Amino acid sequence: MAERSSGWLLVTGLFLIMTVSSGFGFYCLSVFMNALAAEKGFALSAISGAIGLVFVVGGFAGLVVARLIERFDPRYVICGGALIGGAALTLVGRVDEVWQLYLVYALYGIGNSGVSLIPGTVLITRRFSGTRRSVAMALATQGLSAGGVVITPFAALLIETSGLAGAMPLIGLVFFFGIAPVAWLTVRPMPVEFGSAAVDGTDSLPRSRGWEYGAAIRSRFFVLLTSAYVLIMLAQVGAITHQFTLISGRVDATIAAGSVSLLAMSSVAGRFLGGWMLTWMAARKLTLGNLVLQAIGLGCLSVADGAATLLFASAVFGFSVGNLLMLQPLLLAEAFGVRDYGRIYSLSMLLTMIGVAGGPVVLGILHDLTGGYLLSFLMAAFVSVFAYGALISSGPVPDGEALQVG
Repeated sequence: MAERSSGWLLVTGLFLIMTVSSGFGFYCLSVFMNALAAEKGFALSAISGAIGLVFVVGGFAGLVVARLIERFDPRYVICGGALIGGAALTLVGRVDEVWQLYLVYALYGIGNSGVSLIPGTVLITRRFSGTRRSVAMALATQGLSAGGVVITPFAALLIETSGLAGAMPLIGLVFFFGIAPVAWLTVRPMPVEFGSAAVDGTDSLPRSRGWEYGAAIRSRFFVLLTSAYVLIMLAQVGAITHQFTLISGRVDATIAAGSVSLLAMSSVAGRFLGGWMLTWMAARKLTLGNLVLQAIGLGCLSVADGAATLLFASAVFGFSVGNLLMLQPLLLAEAFGVRDYGRIYSLSMLLTMIGVAGGPVVLGILHDLTGGYLLSFLMAAFVSVFAYGALISSGPVPDGEALQVG
């Protein structure tokens, strides 16, 4: 009972940590972009490149984070990431040149990698099994959406009233104190090792169960699933990054901020529904269904010009966002087991960062070339369709409990 209780305490802590990390490190990037363009005069394409750098640096740093969590107390890793990320956010308000922005955003990418999806999903995968893993992942990753609901309006209002120079130091403090104390209180000093009873009361989970790293990363399923997620994240992150600017340009900043919050709330609702559906539907089928929703939502955003239609399109898009983020680690855990999960997932995430980093840049360049977002968001919709094709081509999900050595 104590082990089970501590497991759900971990889920609660990770929910709170992801709320803060995603709020400032994902949803607020579009708010920061708008403010940097208005106050500093930076081109959207230049800011988009800096945002892309956050994710590229974070992807490489994630490989280190995965190994550090397995070797050391994960609380140290998360608290260190909170310190670095908070310091970087504070410095955003002091940048005057584009190169300074790139340097600060690279630092932020390092910090955010230690407090976001990699530590969260690795800890949950090592702690839970079976259907409880899906439930735990769904609940913890609700923080990714809650960050957009709670953090984005706060940051937008603070920047509007105080400007970047006045707002960012406070934002940096909120980032650190919203993560580090929570991690220290809710994350166990060392993760539960396999070979002891799982949290959900199932049989012991030996660490040898599952695919060896080399065999996993050479498999058709890993290659095509990861390729699909490169495309998924290119479209998704690019659209989220530019959503605030698109809607504020077509309507106003108030509706734009509301659309970001609506997207996040839709993501929460979608993830709750997705978590329930995973109890009777295969994760791969749910992923394909959410890709259809993403393509529809992005296509609608590309052409909508009124407040009501833009908000509707944001809600449709939002339903897919949360589930697609949650399903990647679940699919990898189901396919390859727990043996080398941390290394397998962190590599998939690193490669996925090609799309995460490229999305804001590609949409920003298309915006600057065409003077609007029609082509940018249409491109994102078609990229989602290509991702659907890649996932279909990946074939059946492998047996994650079989020992595969390569």
